[in-house]
Amino acid sequence: MAARASDVVIVGGGIMGTSLAWELAKRGAGTVTLLERHTIAFGGSGRTGALIRRHYSNLPEATLAHEGWKTYNAWPDLVGGDPIHTPCGLVVTVDASPECIDNLDKLRKNVALQNSIGIPSVVATREELQGLQPFADWRDVPLAAYEHNSGYVDSVTATRSMAHAAMRAGAVIREHTPVLGIETDGTRVTGVRTPDGVIPAGTVIVAAGPWTNAALTGSGVTLPIETLRVQVAVLHRPIALEQPHFVYLDTSAGIFARPWAPGRTMIGVAGGDQHEPVDPDNYHEQNNPEYPQQAIDAIAKRIPGMKESSYLTGQVGLYDMSPDTHPLLGAIGPDGLNVMVGFSGAGFKKGPAVGRAVADVILNGSCQWVDLQPFRPGRFNEPGYDPNAPWTDTEYTFSSDFGHRL
Repeated sequence: MAARASDVVIVGGGIMGTSLAWELAKRGAGTVTLLERHTIAFGGSGRTGALIRRHYSNLPEATLAHEGWKTYNAWPDLVGGDPIHTPCGLVVTVDASPECIDNLDKLRKNVALQNSIGIPSVVATREELQGLQPFADWRDVPLAAYEHNSGYVDSVTATRSMAHAAMRAGAVIREHTPVLGIETDGTRVTGVRTPDGVIPAGTVIVAAGPWTNAALTGSGVTLPIETLRVQVAVLHRPIALEQPHFVYLDTSAGIFARPWAPGRTMIGVAGGDQHEPVDPDNYHEQNNPEYPQQAIDAIAKRIPGMKESSYLTGQVGLYDMSPDTHPLLGAIGPDGLNVMVGFSGAGFKKGPAVGRAVADVILNGSCQWVDLQPFRPGRFNEPGYDPNAPWTDTEYTFSSDFGHRL
């Protein structure tokens, strides 16, 4: 079976790889084979908070997030299966301290940008937020962005459902099949190497997150991707907080949080102490002993009643970090080789849209509905490219580290 040729091989069974497999298979791209080193959604896609936020300060990522939301929101009709999106409302706060006060004007401009492409975001005042969720403390938030129909999805259910849709469209999915390297004839891709042998293929797309560089062995390509370990905790809310809260991307309080299940909340804490470089094949997969109390203390800054919450469980995920925290999408190296990597902890929301965009490039040579040029994989080797430079003049100033930019 390993030697059976495929027109397209996709490496990685997360939301990026499965979305691309679905798009290519349903659009008649030939034989499409997806290879996953463990099981579908084993990696980052199975360990993400899956916050479906559309708030970005640059048009390409806002567009990808919005198009991703459209798929998640209409999942049964577009992909098939049960509904997976819970639109509980989502709030994005920004640091409004004196040294970051420009963030408020940037927030207004970024909401206008989002409105221009159909995202129904609004600028909410402190008083409006207090009316919407009176159990939260909004005293440090003069303004926030509020998306009433955004929320979260179950990431494992979504990824596996997308894999089933890809298989219904004709794609072949092989779990427990790691890719050990890329085969070329010196100028273009000829296949991928697995423990069972070489699978011949004329097009290869590597969407393997932290394992991308390992899969690229033999291609002559090494990408500047760093793997960071990121913790989250799941808390039991006290009975007084039975009502679910918004999804928070709360850069002011230094947290991201979402309802996890009835009576439970997932919380992640910003900060460099939670984002440590690791070997993706050898890292501690449980919360540090001090993290449960750290998470409770952090979310209690926004929801004081969460001081009475209890730690239930936790998990550790991996970010595939790029130097500028934006993804790398498209062709690089020998002809026929493409990558989808470097999402820096902010990829799941964009997955279905990235799959569609990259499929457009592979099948048609370009994508017409979103500008992918800023995400070109070779940009870090270009003279003068500064990975620390903001992409727009409305990019926020952070006082806490979320790994990625907005």
